[in-house]
Amino acid sequence: MGKQVVFWADCLKALKRKQDLALLLVVDSRGSSPGKAGAKLFIDADGTSCGTIGGGKVEYDLSAQVLSLLHEPDSCTRLFYQQHNGSGQVCGGTQTVLFYRLTQADLCILEQINQVFQERVVRQLSFTSQGLMLGIPEETSPELFFSDSLETGWIYQELIGAQKTAYIIGGGHVSLALSQVLALLGFEIIVIDQRSAVKTMNDNHFAQRKIVAPYTEVDRLVPDGKQVYIFIMTHSHVTDQQVLAKLANKQWAYLGVLGSQRKIKLLQDNLSEFIDPERWKLIHAPLGLSINSSTPMEIAISIAAELIQLK
Repeated sequence: MGKQVVFWADCLKALKRKQDLALLLVVDSRGSSPGKAGAKLFIDADGTSCGTIGGGKVEYDLSAQVLSLLHEPDSCTRLFYQQHNGSGQVCGGTQTVLFYRLTQADLCILEQINQVFQERVVRQLSFTSQGLMLGIPEETSPELFFSDSLETGWIYQELIGAQKTAYIIGGGHVSLALSQVLALLGFEIIVIDQRSAVKTMNDNHFAQRKIVAPYTEVDRLVPDGKQVYIFIMTHSHVTDQQVLAKLANKQWAYLGVLGSQRKIKLLQDNLSEFIDPERWKLIHAPLGLSINSSTPMEIAISIAAELIQLK
């Protein structure tokens, strides 16, 4: 279950128990500020909190401020603009944090937010000075958006319900390690292997689904989508090539192939009729950051680091 799913579910439960909640949301982040856009934290009147906007002194100070605001009946939504340099702050950069007072009037929309995650549909959540809104996004809607102007006021929007899904093709040792790491990053994990009774695949308790099917059917099993992440790591370069030919021209957020530079060059030569040079530029091959990784867990961490860097 992704972190966003858990956060909004906990937020709904807390609001049902309490009168009001203070929601802190990072709507904009520049430079090395501690919390990135989309980070969230809520606090109840007793000071109990859930989530994070980056931790440290920044989170501590803002939490104290909004807890004080929460005890003022007339306090309302506002933006905090912060500069992180000097005055004991190690991090440099700027951060804009929204304080939004969640009341019993917001229970309905929080129910809808949780329903979005259950139904796995994509919706656009909007925060304005007038309140919370949930709508259907346009095809070109960005994952996160923030604007603040004197003419139109401020607005923050983010897409919710879009679960990142990792399709790991191959159920070996690296696949098992990668599943463990990606689970910590909130991915839904699906492992596909055409071999049956693979011990490392049977031992994989991090994947939500494990599919045994011929690689000739992999294009049917892996959908197109902006939240689709594909990791090709089968037991041989022959099956890697077979899978890559099937998936390279689909729509995905990430596609990577495990292997040496020599193996990747061989795949490029063999698949030159199927994958054009411009498409190859989008494929991460070899996948992962170059950090001299060798063990399955080291390789998995290098892949996760690459995903974080891209994000």
